[in-house]
Amino acid sequence: MQLDIYYSYACRESYLVFEWLNRVKENGYPLNINWHPFAIQIDAPNHYWNRTWDTANSELRGFIAAESAKQQGREYFSLFHKYLEMAVHEQFLELGDEATLMNVAQKAKLDLSRFQSDVYNSQLIKNIHNSHLLGIKKWNIFGTPTLIFENGHSFHLELNEIPLVIDALKTFQAVEVLVNKQIYIKQLKKTN
Repeated sequence: MQLDIYYSYACRESYLVFEWLNRVKENGYPLNINWHPFAIQIDAPNHYWNRTWDTANSELRGFIAAESAKQQGREYFSLFHKYLEMAVHEQFLELGDEATLMNVAQKAKLDLSRFQSDVYNSQLIKNIHNSHLLGIKKWNIFGTPTLIFENGHSFHLELNEIPLVIDALKTFQAVEVLVNKQIYIKQLKKTN
C-alpha cells in the first residue's frame, strides 16, 4: 500500500505515527511511505520561508537536513528520517542542533561532506515550502501528521500512544476501513 504522510519533526504525534507504521511493517504489511515536510512552527510566514540554514529555526533545520539526506537517495533519507525521529523523540536531543543533525547523518552513513554542503542549497527550502503549500492547497492540511491513502482520502491522525506490535496491524486496518470504505464519515474525533 502506498501512503503519503505530511509530518514535522517538531510534532510528537508525527513520531508516534512513524513508530506505529514501523510496527505495522513488522507485522508483514507492505507499506511504501513518502514523507512530506509540513511546517507547524511558522512564527512569521514571510520571514520563515526566507531563512537560510544559519537563520532557520529548529523545525526548518530538521527539514533542511532531511532534504539534504534525500539528495543522496531515498534509502539514505529513510535512515536519516528514522534516526532523527529517534534522536528528537526518544533521546530528547535538540532538533535544530548541528551536533544532533551531524550525528544522525553519520549514523545514516551519509556522505558528510556532501551533506554539509547541501544544507546551504537554497532550493531545499523552496522544496520544503512547496511541499507545505501543496499540503494546504490540495489536501487542506492544517497539522501533522496527515496521512493520504491511495484513493486520495486524507486523514489527520493523532495517537495517544504507539500501539503494541501485536495491535499495530489491527489498528491500521481499522483506520484503513474508516478512511477507505466508509464514504459517509468525514471526521471522527474522540472527545474524552
